[in-house]
Amino acid sequence: MMDKSKSHERYEDRREYPRIVIDSPVSILYKTQQLKARIHDISPDGLQIRTDSESLKKIYPDNENFTDTNAPLLEVTFRLKLFEMEMRINALCEMYSSSSLQDDKDMDVVCGLKFINFEGDGSLQLEAFIAQEMTTF
Repeated sequence: MMDKSKSHERYEDRREYPRIVIDSPVSILYKTQQLKARIHDISPDGLQIRTDSESLKKIYPDNENFTDTNAPLLEVTFRLKLFEMEMRINALCEMYSSSSLQDDKDMDVVCGLKFINFEGDGSLQLEAFIAQEMTTF
């Protein structure tokens, strides 16, 4: 599989926030397709997920490079533990990159997602979670 990136360097060079590494399930809805994946890391501006190549084909069957006009929009739902309470976060994300992983046969693709919009207080809950995790280091 070829690496696909929509100005991936643009995001990496301008990263303002640290990535918090977590291993947590995430539910992804693309059009009518429900996909399985796991969050690898998260920041206020996006998350990195791990999934299988079959799921990626459902999202992006043509295997083209991502651009501003063709990047898939995904609905994501995940849970974060904030001050001993489990918070459910719903967000709309844009996929901006994907590449192959060699070391995991079940989750063989890594994808970068950028948050576009949150439902309710999702962005505030995410910021509080990151602040909480930063104080535990």
